[in-house]
Amino acid sequence: MDNFVGVLESFSLIFSSIILEALPFILIGALVSAFMQTFLNNEMIERVTPNNKLLGGVAAALLGLIFPVCECATVPIARGLIRKGVPLNIALAYMLAAPIINPVVLMSTYYAFNGSGKIVAYRALFGLLIAVVVGYLVDILNGTESVLKNNSLFVNDSCSCGCSGYLNKKSKYLSILNHTSKELYEIGRFLIIGAAVASFFQVVIPRDKLLALGSNTVLSIWIMMMFAFLISLCSEADAFIASTFLGSLNLGPVMAFLLLGPMVDVKNAAMLFSAFKKSFVVKLIFCIFSLCFIACCVII
Repeated sequence: MDNFVGVLESFSLIFSSIILEALPFILIGALVSAFMQTFLNNEMIERVTPNNKLLGGVAAALLGLIFPVCECATVPIARGLIRKGVPLNIALAYMLAAPIINPVVLMSTYYAFNGSGKIVAYRALFGLLIAVVVGYLVDILNGTESVLKNNSLFVNDSCSCGCSGYLNKKSKYLSILNHTSKELYEIGRFLIIGAAVASFFQVVIPRDKLLALGSNTVLSIWIMMMFAFLISLCSEADAFIASTFLGSLNLGPVMAFLLLGPMVDVKNAAMLFSAFKKSFVVKLIFCIFSLCFIACCVII
């Protein structure tokens, strides 16, 4: 009985921590998405979007240095960009790179690894490269097919939340609040589901068992990617967890944890499935896992 109470307390603590950690970033993402829906039009988007997709992907990935957001906030932002007609690879490049090249994340990585510029450089450069390549590959694999769910809050750039003509009657600021509340409801419920799953795995998977399975370097890369996916840490905090593995594992598996977690984990995978078509999300997750694995094998 005492053991069950202890497990329940651990689950509750981890679950509440994930929710409290993620909520501010979800709010930021919802606000940015609502702002784009209210103030940006297709003509403005077309003017600032590079014609070259590869160049556009690199530029979008680097925006994470200027607009630093956590992975919790990037899903609604990416969806808002796609609604506005931004090319898929550009929206994905920003979504995947921003949580890694976020200056706060890079600074936390620097301190967590005792001032190791090498690890910070590896994380930033490989994160940027993977984000751009994944965006480009998924864009090719997806073709011209729409990636947004038909029941998304906005379909074909036309609002379906009941606010048709809203901007003609009330201020744009009230419109932002209206869209933000809808976005928070739609994304937030899946955050709760994802946080519950992540908390469960953190409670039931002992770290010593994980390390025992990871004695093989290539196998340990897959294990650390799955570990990052399941425990769903915020990218601003994951370096402090990753640094504890450096004495037991070599750099490749540790980088697998640092690269994959900010791009996709349980909680934001749940949000992706809530916003995008299932086939698209499966392709995206497959490409992220594959390229992270290849990159970490190179790092070895």
